[in-house]
Amino acid sequence: MKFIFTVLTLVTGFCLSANADSFNLIKDGKNYLCTQTDTPVTPPPPPDNGAAIACGNKAYAGPFSREESIRLCSGAYDVGPADCGIRAYAGPFSKGEAVQLCTGTRKFTGPADCGIKAYAGPFNKDESVRLCAVTGTVQAAECAISAYAGPYNKEEAVQLCRQNSVLMLKALKLLEQSEDAQLKIRALKK
Repeated sequence: MKFIFTVLTLVTGFCLSANADSFNLIKDGKNYLCTQTDTPVTPPPPPDNGAAIACGNKAYAGPFSREESIRLCSGAYDVGPADCGIRAYAGPFSKGEAVQLCTGTRKFTGPADCGIKAYAGPFNKDESVRLCAVTGTVQAAECAISAYAGPYNKEEAVQLCRQNSVLMLKALKLLEQSEDAQLKIRALKK
């Protein structure tokens, strides 16, 4: 336990020195990924029933039942959850896993792509879904694979990379470059 705490403390320190590129914000029960940009971004309009209906229709026309389509597309801003769910189901995931993976995503198949990459690597389906649900990107899968190849077990890799994968990738690279950190990790592993 001391090993995990010390390594997480080291990584947290590196994350803070890596400059924050993104963070997650939970507002009104919804998870938003906030990232730094060079240009101002116009916030998306609030969801309308037409977007959720279009998403539900696309999911229902695909492999999902009415109930699954409703769960997948409830509150959708666009057809992103349907596209993501269809991609995930065409890959290694069941319909239930695809719904869990893609509910709440917007305009991209990132969670499906992330889950497929993580599952093709060392992670099982449950770990891949937990890593990639809603806001996952291929970078989150790459981060977890890199963390698992380093000093972390699978659960730690999923926890570390689930939300701030870009920061974790930077932290892991800094950790690899730091002789002091490597000495501390080797001493903890003894």
